[in-house]
Amino acid sequence: MRKRLYQFCYGLIAVGGGLVIYLGILLLSRAYAYYAWEPGQKAVIWFGLHAGNAVVQLMIPVLFVLAGFVSARKCGSLAWPLQIWLRTVSALILGTAAVFIGLKQLTLPAMLSSFLPLTRGVSAVFTGFIISLIVQPLFYRLLERFGQWPGWLLAAATLVGGSILTLAQADYASFRMLPLMVGLFLFGLVLQRSRFNQLRSGMAALLGTAALLVTWASQAGLGKLSLYYEGDYRFMDQLAGPFSLPVVLTAAALVVLITRWFNEKQSQNLITMLVISFTVAQSPFIGQTLMAPAMQATGNNLVNFGLLSIGLALMLSLAAWAWTIFSGWLFRRSLAVLDTRLAFTATGDYRTGLPALGRAIIAWLRRNWPPIMLVAVFYLTVFASFLAMSPNGKISMGLKGETQPILSYLLVDGQKSIVYTSLFLIAAFFILYVLTTRFWVSFLLTETIYAVWTVANAIKMVYRSAPITPADLHELTALPELMVMLGKHTMWWVLLGLAVLITVIVVLERKLPRKIRVNWGVRIGGVILGFVLLLSPATANSPTSYSRLFNSAMGNGQDVITPLKGVQRSGPLLQFVNAVDIQVMDKPKGYSESRIQAILAKYARRAKAINQTRTTKIGDQTVIFNLSESFTDPKQFPDVKVGGADSMPYIRQLTSETTGGHMLSAGYGGGTANMEYEALTGLVMGNFSANVTPFSQVIPRDTKVASFNQNFPYSAAIHPYNGTFYNRPQVYNKMGIDKYSYLGSKYPITNQSKIQKSPYLSDNTAYANALNQINAKQSGQFIELVTMQNHMPYDSYYYPNNPYQGKVTGAALKEQSIADAFATFTYGISQTDQAVAKFIKALDQIKKPVTVVFYGDHFPGIVNNKYLTLRPVRMHATTFFIYSNKASKAHNTKLKNTNYVGTNDFIPLVLEHLNAQVSPYEALLTDVDHDLPIMSMPPNQKKNKAGKVKTSPAWVGDDGDWYNVKKMTTKQKQLYADYRMIQYDITAGRQYALQDKAFMTNPGRK
Repeated sequence: MRKRLYQFCYGLIAVGGGLVIYLGILLLSRAYAYYAWEPGQKAVIWFGLHAGNAVVQLMIPVLFVLAGFVSARKCGSLAWPLQIWLRTVSALILGTAAVFIGLKQLTLPAMLSSFLPLTRGVSAVFTGFIISLIVQPLFYRLLERFGQWPGWLLAAATLVGGSILTLAQADYASFRMLPLMVGLFLFGLVLQRSRFNQLRSGMAALLGTAALLVTWASQAGLGKLSLYYEGDYRFMDQLAGPFSLPVVLTAAALVVLITRWFNEKQSQNLITMLVISFTVAQSPFIGQTLMAPAMQATGNNLVNFGLLSIGLALMLSLAAWAWTIFSGWLFRRSLAVLDTRLAFTATGDYRTGLPALGRAIIAWLRRNWPPIMLVAVFYLTVFASFLAMSPNGKISMGLKGETQPILSYLLVDGQKSIVYTSLFLIAAFFILYVLTTRFWVSFLLTETIYAVWTVANAIKMVYRSAPITPADLHELTALPELMVMLGKHTMWWVLLGLAVLITVIVVLERKLPRKIRVNWGVRIGGVILGFVLLLSPATANSPTSYSRLFNSAMGNGQDVITPLKGVQRSGPLLQFVNAVDIQVMDKPKGYSESRIQAILAKYARRAKAINQTRTTKIGDQTVIFNLSESFTDPKQFPDVKVGGADSMPYIRQLTSETTGGHMLSAGYGGGTANMEYEALTGLVMGNFSANVTPFSQVIPRDTKVASFNQNFPYSAAIHPYNGTFYNRPQVYNKMGIDKYSYLGSKYPITNQSKIQKSPYLSDNTAYANALNQINAKQSGQFIELVTMQNHMPYDSYYYPNNPYQGKVTGAALKEQSIADAFATFTYGISQTDQAVAKFIKALDQIKKPVTVVFYGDHFPGIVNNKYLTLRPVRMHATTFFIYSNKASKAHNTKLKNTNYVGTNDFIPLVLEHLNAQVSPYEALLTDVDHDLPIMSMPPNQKKNKAGKVKTSPAWVGDDGDWYNVKKMTTKQKQLYADYRMIQYDITAGRQYALQDKAFMTNPGRK
């Protein structure tokens, strides 16, 4: 019974010490506003909080003096500081993991601080303690050789210096206090050898109590004086710091009592507990993250905050004590090894100790070279795979073609991705090793698979300028055909490589077998963590998932705009796994094959009815979809006045004479490929899940893709810039576009010209290449023409001779830099207007029917974003027109009710403009155009109870005003349901609609 009571008191003291540390450092000192004095505040509460703070400060000298006292009997070794480091780091890792799991918060600095608390400066107390233990042998020999007086001199200097710094209101948590902390440790060494240690327990308790009362009395007295002279309590704690004489004397008396109550092992556990508590409490990530919910939950209620603080501090203290005891058992073998192999300083001096340390390190390397070699090889392999993604030694950095040397990137910014990828390889290896118990089998298989993966990505980068995506794995279903495509010679080399690999594995396993000695607990834990990491991509893009949070902390994310840049920066593995978890679209209720078949039959009948009055065969036409980069009427901007000549007189006139008006864009300042996707497919962004980019995340995954160009016997795409952005080569290829011309492609951009000092090729270049393509084919064809002239940024030096400079004014252009950018943009629009006039004139001279659908993809991001809120429809309404040349029967056609249209309406509009026949799918799009409000604006986004972002179309009427969805008729609701069902089916579903060839086949298709 007495022994149990003794153990209970021992645990109570340990937990109490931790409670004081957490309550003070973690909560009170970081919420000082709660006990900042205000007139009328109760003095008792005020004094009580500051008196408690003095007890918190007392824990610092207690820790260091106790550690010095306990270690005074013998010369120490490196074993103890390493043991303390190991147990404290593991506590930090567990604390960070607890915050990650419980509060779903994580940052890379937090992870680094958990593993490297000394170099990251997590806790001055922890750093000071490790330094004290390392220099203990030096102090021990100093006292052994010269007696007590050098120690007393250094201890006295510490106390005097500490008292002076206390009076100067020094920051006790500062790393400048490290010498004083080491001085306190030395004081403990001397104290154990002094007569003070021979005091009776009662006298020691009386002395400690008296010193603590002096501390509190100084707070009360100095508080009154400070209030009298300064009007506040700023000097109240002058003598209550951890290095002041009364506090140190209190700590000394408490240490004498502790060492009499508990044996050396128990005292060491208490020291470990205090070190862990200080380090966790001072950790910025753990401390601040835990404190934030408490602050938020209690508001300004001091009582509630105090109660919650006590509860939280008690929980942390119990956890620290439990880990102190458990880690001693968990690491018992490792701690025993440290005691055995790093005990050299206990018997020799540093001259013999350092060579002994070197021998210990070499012996450790010899015993553990297989896992060390494995990690090093994996790291170098991953590093090489990143280099393979940039064969020219440069990494793409942005839309303007900026590059950075790949080595400089990988050695600094790229380290996160390299280490993260290496973790995947280590996880795969460990799982294989546990399953096979064969080191070389597991290592070489993992290494070979990743090497093959890297080579496959490099090959695809050469031929398609895009890395492997999850959608490409569908090709494995045709593995025999792929083997044939490789050719016999390649197959023989593959077989030879496999034979060599198997031979090497067999030889190594027989001649040089290696085992990684870990117990089954570590094996099971490692396998679980390995599977968690390898399966994490399955939820990597879910907003509230742990893998999404971990990816964010590692700086990893999918680059949907420039896959080429993405694979160069993230590597072939991370770029792939980032694309695994893509929820393209929520599944509509009632989705099934029978429901799709009913829709197909319904619109087959509609197509038949529409085609009774349509005579033109679309495959005989030449149709150009001309996406004009950022083309917008400058006069469309709110609070802007454009002086001088009209910047777009020709297009303004043409829009009034032919089918034309405003197109409502889903983007602002960017997102070109999304509008391009809507125009080519007739589908709308508002039906997709949030943040989906179809060119990078939808089309690569789909087995089949339906697009307007498939109505023509030949189709081409032209983009006078770097053509790999938004995954265009792979997208166009999957759409069935026969030829793609861009800078650096095998189909060169000709007739290149620039306007003044602009870095972008002009619209004249784009239209010259379009004319070349039109004249290259006598039959009908489709051309996707994406210009670049008016792309951001809009630097004023682009056009030194700019007639609009100084002539654009208004409230939106008050800042000179914005006005200059707007003048540059306006001049670019004027040049586009002239280029279009020249292009239309050339089209009219061609003796075959040619129709161009011209539209601006989005507004430029020049003016303040507040206008997006004030005038949202206006800030998304770009200019469009559909023009047919003189050789076309639709030359003088002008459709009605086209003042506002959606990007997804261009397919039915151009078919109606040409009086062309429609497929059942195009009949559906025609009904959507005629009977539904416009839905191509940026979609509405709203979080549900689970935290998932739900999207829905933002409806706009034909008059350009918001449309209340509640006004929809039953017929309209059914039409939208049909449209949404088809979009889900062909982009995220089973593609039943695409299996019925008649649904997508236009009667006029060639």
